Amino acid sequence: MCKDVTISEIKEAQRICLERGIPFFAYRLPDSGNFCFGAQISGEVAGNCSPSVFLEDSGFLFSPFHVANNSPVRFLRNDIDLSKAGDLDILKVTPKKNVPDTVPVGEIGKGIYIKQAERVISALRSGKIRKAVLSRVRQFFCDPYKKAPEWFDGLCETYPDAFVFLVSIPGETLWMGATPETFLRCSASCIQTMSLAGTKRKDDFSEWGEKDREEQRIVTEYIESCFRNIVGTEPLISGPELRQAGVVSHLCTMFTLNKSLSPGEISRLINALHPTPAVGGFPLREALKIICETENRERRYYAGYLGPVYGNGQFDLFVNLRSMELFRDRVELHVGGGLTALSDADSEWNETEIKSRTLLNLIE
Repeated sequence: MCKDVTISEIKEAQRICLERGIPFFAYRLPDSGNFCFGAQISGEVAGNCSPSVFLEDSGFLFSPFHVANNSPVRFLRNDIDLSKAGDLDILKVTPKKNVPDTVPVGEIGKGIYIKQAERVISALRSGKIRKAVLSRVRQFFCDPYKKAPEWFDGLCETYPDAFVFLVSIPGETLWMGATPETFLRCSASCIQTMSLAGTKRKDDFSEWGEKDREEQRIVTEYIESCFRNIVGTEPLISGPELRQAGVVSHLCTMFTLNKSLSPGEISRLINALHPTPAVGGFPLREALKIICETENRERRYYAGYLGPVYGNGQFDLFVNLRSMELFRDRVELHVGGGLTALSDADSEWNETEIKSRTLLNLIE
């Protein structure tokens, strides 16, 4: 488990690491007042095509939506966790590294998005696919490396029920977010995940429409089948219930399994759950194919999963949503939404605009 430290210590450590090119991670778990930090001061950040190889270690797992050359699975050690009085001094004397700048993806504007959405909706209405998730990128020019520590603090204060994180792999990526969605949490005797789908404004008190309920059913049924086929045990299911996430609300169903699983079962469950229909679609293979053909870019770490790993097979992993990649002169916000045969392209665009406010309200 991480050592709890103050937010001022976290922010100072973040500034030092950003200035000196030191790999690090910082996070705050949902509904927690504890801030956690880790920095790796020696060796290369570990990578592997299979995230499960790191689940017995202690550190921070950062897994992409789709493993690619420019977005591999990464695992950061916590050589420094600020638990000792001299930890900040060690960071200050760690040699500064010159690392190359990463290349932005570029903004996906409304015209392009609407054409992409209409193409996907047309495929959905053919009946071959029930759901596909289309994402886009929104740019905002600023000075992220200077402001990131304050943004992290602001996200923690503004979104107490989210998993707030800032993770840096110098020369590869710098990513920040406040995600509302649990991917998989595993303790010694309990496994927990959720289906989170369907979106409307927080101040919209109307009944949920059939499109949103259908989205939720698809994800829930898929997760149920994963537990049934891999674990052979039905989890406890509660919901769907309303779950607020910043400026929007979602339908959320919780899954809890009160038993321990073998490392092999955990690995198979992770592989089956990622990506769920909440970030990919259903049927999965067909949905991912149309996503790849339509978006025509790598999502990188957006809609992947990340979080702390504590050793002994225990971890807290979350879906990388409501997040942005930070560059020297700009940020790129990644936002998406689930499309079904009942979707309207303009409404889906508006949904991505609303979701982007989770971060834009802070950084603007």
